[in-house]
Amino acid sequence: MDYELCTTETTDSRVVVQENRSRFEVLNNRRDRLRKVQVDGCLINDHREKCDWIIEINNQSNRALFIELKGCDVDKAISQLKSTLVHTRVKYADYDKECFAVTTRIPKHGASIRKKCIEFHKQTNVTLSIKNLNTTISA
Repeated sequence: MDYELCTTETTDSRVVVQENRSRFEVLNNRRDRLRKVQVDGCLINDHREKCDWIIEINNQSNRALFIELKGCDVDKAISQLKSTLVHTRVKYADYDKECFAVTTRIPKHGASIRKKCIEFHKQTNVTLSIKNLNTTISA
């Protein structure tokens, strides 16, 4: 996997990845150097399941945000995120990892979604957030 080929560095105040109606934004008010890694179609360019993007935040602590922009299939998004965590485990061993599934349609944030997030954490030791349409976090 060629991380450098698939990575764009930026100090923009807003770093956005989007697909169709799903959108994920990182507010980078301190203008830290962020690295945006295109996973699907570049880093992992074969039949394996993979998420869409990884955003590396290298400021006080190294964070890696694994992002899947999805239509409505939450289970598929979770599977793709898990798979990407496995495929990139060596590269991101020393990073605090967070996963985000941004969907165009999800059921109300009820018990089933909460249960999926808890199960994901038990299996991967990584936090999963399932969001609808637009998600914004701070670097």
